[in-house]
Amino acid sequence: MTKKIVSLEPLPMMEEGLLRVRAGEAIVLSIGALDRQTGIAEIRAVCRSRENHDLVATGGWKPGDSAPLEHYYSVRISIPTSSPTVVWELKSILLQDGQGNRRTYTAGRDYDEFLFQVEGLEGVDSTPPRLLGIRVDPT
Repeated sequence: MTKKIVSLEPLPMMEEGLLRVRAGEAIVLSIGALDRQTGIAEIRAVCRSRENHDLVATGGWKPGDSAPLEHYYSVRISIPTSSPTVVWELKSILLQDGQGNRRTYTAGRDYDEFLFQVEGLEGVDSTPPRLLGIRVDPT
């Protein structure tokens, strides 16, 4: 039996104990929701990078998607391939019933903060453009 030696490059710093997802892959959340009158008509979950709040991923559920199990709905959120190695958060969850009533629940206020680690892909540009300034041109 021969052993193959593989050289490993150091990965960027990772947060210990967090769920890990690779950029370009998806995280599937089970979101519990209940509306006893007209039923759940839509769920939308918004995740974002904690470093760059413009780097966002959303997922949703609507009637016709997979059936809920004991009032838990499966919501798939695809992480952009352009994400660097950073911590992401589940920022908000929107619930809407069959009558159009809706409410947005926010992390830290309505539910405990939910964080996960995204591992960026090598060789992918993940740096957003930089604003250099603003000028007013004379007319």
